[in-house]
Amino acid sequence: MLERTMKYLETYGITEFVLCVSYLKKQIIDTFGDGKGLGLKIEYAQSETPLGTAGQLRTASPFVKDTFLAMNGDIVTNLNVGKLVETHRKVGGIATIALKEFGVKIPYGHIVVDGSERVTAFEEKPTLNYMANAGVYVMEPRVFDSIPTGKAMSLETEVFPGLIARGEVITSYYESAYWADVGSMADFERVNDEALADPSIVLPKGPERID
Repeated sequence: MLERTMKYLETYGITEFVLCVSYLKKQIIDTFGDGKGLGLKIEYAQSETPLGTAGQLRTASPFVKDTFLAMNGDIVTNLNVGKLVETHRKVGGIATIALKEFGVKIPYGHIVVDGSERVTAFEEKPTLNYMANAGVYVMEPRVFDSIPTGKAMSLETEVFPGLIARGEVITSYYESAYWADVGSMADFERVNDEALADPSIVLPKGPERID
């Protein structure tokens, strides 16, 4: 999966990677080495224990000097990261978060009631749609200033809310793209079957190269 993700990003001109590793780090380092076998440059930001999405990202700070793309290692997507980066540059905020639309089927009827307790609408078992974090980001290096070294922290519940509270601009980017969270072997088998049935779902969506 990591190899597929890096080769996918390479189509946008991204050839230098920092892998934030903790669990199974020896196996990952032994597999990819310095990346030359893939035609890439790979460096490793290591920690002895898992530090959460923010704490783990903080370990990469010595390698990062400019705007950077960050991506969870357990997702498969064909999101157009060229357009994601373009959106980030236009807005000029500290971070841009790619979004994924989800629909949740409600198992009960939805009833709307007005102030006098009169029923004004009824919808049987509706689907509620919402936007979720897709685990793909473009960020500015100053985001590291909000993450203490060596501390386990969450981007989603601690760092991003704190940045917003301080007035930092965090923007979003959405497109209709394939996206899958591969958190288990069952997920892996499902995504593999989907890709075999339709390879286009895991191919990059655009030709935009990132300068």
